[in-house]
Amino acid sequence: MHRSASARLPMTVFFFGALAVPLVGRGQEVHYDVFVTSDGTGLVLGGYDDAATTATVPSDQMRVFGGEVVPSGTSPAPYESASPGEPGFRASTQAFLNNPSLTTPAGVYTALPGSTPLTFSFLPLTIGAATRNLFYWGGSGTVAFAPAANDVAVTLTKQGGGGWSAGITGTSAGIVAGNTIQPTSSGASVGTIHTHLFTSIDKGGLVPDEGFYLFSLQLAMTGLQSSESAYFVFGALDPDAMTPQQLVDFETAHGLAEAWVETNLAAVPEPATGLVALLAASGVGVFITRRRRRNGGFAPSADPAG
Repeated sequence: MHRSASARLPMTVFFFGALAVPLVGRGQEVHYDVFVTSDGTGLVLGGYDDAATTATVPSDQMRVFGGEVVPSGTSPAPYESASPGEPGFRASTQAFLNNPSLTTPAGVYTALPGSTPLTFSFLPLTIGAATRNLFYWGGSGTVAFAPAANDVAVTLTKQGGGGWSAGITGTSAGIVAGNTIQPTSSGASVGTIHTHLFTSIDKGGLVPDEGFYLFSLQLAMTGLQSSESAYFVFGALDPDAMTPQQLVDFETAHGLAEAWVETNLAAVPEPATGLVALLAASGVGVFITRRRRRNGGFAPSADPAG
């Protein structure tokens, strides 16, 4: 089973099958970054727990991650991930990887080479008869991702010195070049990375439809085989306009969306030819981790036309 890492809204306990996860309040959330390491040949994906400062790298990897975009506070559009930004990325030293109190499993994986850029590209997804870079589900009824509307845009931004922005739209349907997430460190902390990108979503420059947006990234580094595809399910919501029950409903829908991605995308073997993956359906496994809770209410919107 492939594991997933996401963000959860608090104040209750979220149940998924036999898995019960206590959800924590604002400022106390559990946080998983995308943890990047190597098996000596290629990049391997796991999850880094910010709260516990530990990493988990399942043998089948962790490939589904979640997040949220909300009104920025200065403008209603676009919706953006809150500070310190999502998604986050981590890579650690060989000593960290070999320490059983820090990494599970320990002594298996290899630290990344020093002074080497970690880069990414957006990958296309095929769901049903549609191939796009960006899919959407409104959150009501059975999970049914469909191509996002043509005027929807998802942008990843690296802030600060040397910052950049890269993104996809509802019309994107191929491999789209991203940028450098961060070069690995050298010296005593050789191979390490710790950085966060900011995700923003808009629809024609205005607020996006509330619901769930799905896209995929592949990570790359010179000298190593590129990673398997990582899937990101971002919920777009205005928590200040939502009741507590609507927040719970939104959270439940987010968990269902991630489980659907686990079952129908992450668990499917990818073609050996690399970046372009035509995806079907297979097994399931969910590793729930983080999302923020805010006060307010959610009414699922209808799926927009592609």
